[in-house]
Amino acid sequence: MSEGAQDPAEPDLTEMFDAGAGPGLVCRVCGSVIADTGDYPRAHWDWHEASNGA
Repeated sequence: MSEGAQDPAEPDLTEMFDAGAGPGLVCRVCGSVIADTGDYPRAHWDWHEASNGA
């Protein structure tokens, strides 16, 4: 896979969060404000994909 190419199985987090709504990121699904550092965006999105339907 070329550098910068994304795995089709991995979602593009830049499309799932709104970065222009203030400090941090805003989830476009539930409206939660998420820290934009570290693994917080990935962990939040994984929560949405959890088998319990979160």
